[in-house]
Amino acid sequence: MTDNLIVTDQTISLDDLAEGTTYRHCTIDYSNQEINVQRVTLDNCTFRQHDFSKSAWLDCTFIGIDWSNCQFDGSYFTDCVFQDAKLLGADMYRCGLINLKMTDCLANYVNFSESIIKGITVQDCRLVESYWTAIKFTRKISFHGCDLTRADFGETKLKSVDFTSSELSGLRFDWHLAYGMKISPDQAPNLVAMLGINVVS
Repeated sequence: MTDNLIVTDQTISLDDLAEGTTYRHCTIDYSNQEINVQRVTLDNCTFRQHDFSKSAWLDCTFIGIDWSNCQFDGSYFTDCVFQDAKLLGADMYRCGLINLKMTDCLANYVNFSESIIKGITVQDCRLVESYWTAIKFTRKISFHGCDLTRADFGETKLKSVDFTSSELSGLRFDWHLAYGMKISPDQAPNLVAMLGINVVS
């Protein structure tokens, strides 16, 4: 299959996605087997399927897709990019995420709990009341310009996680697991106030 083939405005089964192909404004039909997708770009495609549990995605780019309230528990995403995607309420429980990038995504209420995340860069995403509980973070973990209002990082070690440019109002986390977490001076008073400590100038 020749790389960089572009398919537009077609209906195609998830099982028939071909490596090295960009699909634009396509309708992706149901899979009848284990989902294993590699090296495709899905640009503003729609999906008839909503349960992608135990699927595997390698070196894929997702642009403008809507996977709100879809199921991905037990799935693997390796070297994948989400751009301008909707992941509202998506269930990514116990996933394996390696070198994931998310940019300009709407992902309020998304659930990454109990996942293993080996490198993630999240840029300008809305993650209000998202769930990151009991996650194992390794490699570089950074959130740039994100809205993490009332996000839940309970039971998750936050060492070296970079929150310095994100909104953290009402952030939930365990203080004894926050050692090494990166925040800005402007964020510090809000987080200290969660402990009931008053900063007096």
